[in-house]
Amino acid sequence: MESLTRMIPKIFDEEYKKANFAYAQDLAYEVVNKSGSSTLPINIKKLLKSYKKNGLHVVKYTSFSKRRHLSMREVVYFTGSEDGCLWKRSDDTYILLYNDTKTYRPTVRFTLAHELGHFILKHHNKTNREILARGGLSKSTHSHLEMEANYFAKRILAPIPLVDIYTEKWEQIDDEKITKIFDVSVTVSKSIVKSLISRHKNTNIVLESHEMVKNFKDFINEELNNKICKNCSCLCSEKNKFCSICGSHDFFDSDYNNFLTYKEMVNNKMNYDTLKVDKEGRLSCPCPICGNKNPVNKYCSVCGIFIINECTNIEDPFSGGGCEGGSLNGGDRYCSKCGSVSTFYKFGLLNDWNLHIEISDEDLPF
Repeated sequence: MESLTRMIPKIFDEEYKKANFAYAQDLAYEVVNKSGSSTLPINIKKLLKSYKKNGLHVVKYTSFSKRRHLSMREVVYFTGSEDGCLWKRSDDTYILLYNDTKTYRPTVRFTLAHELGHFILKHHNKTNREILARGGLSKSTHSHLEMEANYFAKRILAPIPLVDIYTEKWEQIDDEKITKIFDVSVTVSKSIVKSLISRHKNTNIVLESHEMVKNFKDFINEELNNKICKNCSCLCSEKNKFCSICGSHDFFDSDYNNFLTYKEMVNNKMNYDTLKVDKEGRLSCPCPICGNKNPVNKYCSVCGIFIINECTNIEDPFSGGGCEGGSLNGGDRYCSKCGSVSTFYKFGLLNDWNLHIEISDEDLPF
């Protein structure tokens, strides 16, 4: 297979004759694959930080304005853009400037990805320009460079091989779901749907594959196969008959028709108290009852409390009734198979589920 190095377009003298979309896509996928990203939406700010060692620095318009004693209007004039730009300095380092006063997150994310595209595609080296402004390049060259950077941005934020996993599961996809999953604008998501329709009509390709898929497989499988408890907003496996936190059996599934509501509920999911246990469900942290730092066997040697979390409805070997048993997780208050209380909850090692609730506060996926 032709190496990416040999695919690099030659440095042109006057005009950039044609946008190389295939090359932009290849590099976008390569960046995602090497980034170690494994969840969606792609955390573009975290990804950008990994290029600091390569001389790429990210600066907000407001910070740049303050440092240079410029008005925001002057910053926009300097960059030639209301959104952002990539500035190559004389020491061959790069400043990615972006307008942090923009309030629509997908637009900011796209701007960051777009400017990263200019950096990865080495557009400044190919034009010998510090800033790729319209005034310093021919109309054709500027247009083609922008198209390449736009394509790179779309593919790094919403890689088609990852979109295809959702499409395969649901046997359909729409722009609303792409917007929600990948945190891109409606314009970008509609463009992706259009390209999928075109691919279906003009090629025999049903699914695109790429090495990066393995990095996201666990996350996407969990997203597509989990459900959320309507009572306590706990995220549960599709195999659960009962919620392991509150014991409810009323769930909201992540199927195609419910997915947008499901995502909203997941974004507001709750985190509950849990205890560290080993693979057999045995307490492997200090006893919450007496503070014994090294509880072993089945009972705490200090307070005598049972320290293995399991279903209290254990199957009776004589009658054959009850649950099939098995160890439970450290935060399980109920058995997900039969709905009976767990030993940790029964004996007071775990509090009621509606006490000490903490709302998940994961970083915004910029």
